[in-house]
Amino acid sequence: VEKDMSDVSLGPTPIPELSHIMIGLESCSFLEDDFIPFAVLNMMMGGGGSFSAGGPGKGMFTRLYLNVLNRHHWMYNATSYHHSYEDTGLLCIHASADPRQVREMVEIITRKFTLMAGSVGEVELDRAKTQLKSMLMMNLESRPVIFEDVGRQVLATGKRKLPHELCSLISKVQASDIRRVATKMLRSKPAVAALGDLSELPDYDQIQAALASKDGRLPRSYRLFR
Repeated sequence: VEKDMSDVSLGPTPIPELSHIMIGLESCSFLEDDFIPFAVLNMMMGGGGSFSAGGPGKGMFTRLYLNVLNRHHWMYNATSYHHSYEDTGLLCIHASADPRQVREMVEIITRKFTLMAGSVGEVELDRAKTQLKSMLMMNLESRPVIFEDVGRQVLATGKRKLPHELCSLISKVQASDIRRVATKMLRSKPAVAALGDLSELPDYDQIQAALASKDGRLPRSYRLFR
């Protein structure tokens, strides 16, 4: 959606005009065994806003923080999301930057997707699994959340897995599981959404070609006249 975002945040401290892009690939439904490896992969990618406060448990050592937000100061956001439904799922990365740097931002996202199927460090995997278990247990400290968890699981699957069962499944996830589900995911067609000034946005075929390549780079375009 092409939209003038220059007047979105007016006031004494307006934020800069940004363009937003979200790229997603098919993951799996919450009924499949690969749901847990995908949840760990999503936690491993992590991310957030460039002005997020640090501190224990905030995910500052995730891939999108370490390799994107800490290295590309012009990116205002890079966050991984995993949405899972009864029939399928979607793992996506949302990013925001100045409209003039949309193409570079898209290539950074596509490269991070292709790297998901590469090597996985033992430390980062253990950290992601620990953080996922920690978030699960902390969320279930509230009685209303426990009630909601029971309702959601029973309605969706007909039964409820107890927290210790889920933690056990998370602990069993290996680096090979992450590479396997990521490789399978990269074979799917991407879903792309964008908002703002999109004059520098690569077309869909270029994004798909980048995700299908080994290094995630966008096809180079050459112009005789500029």
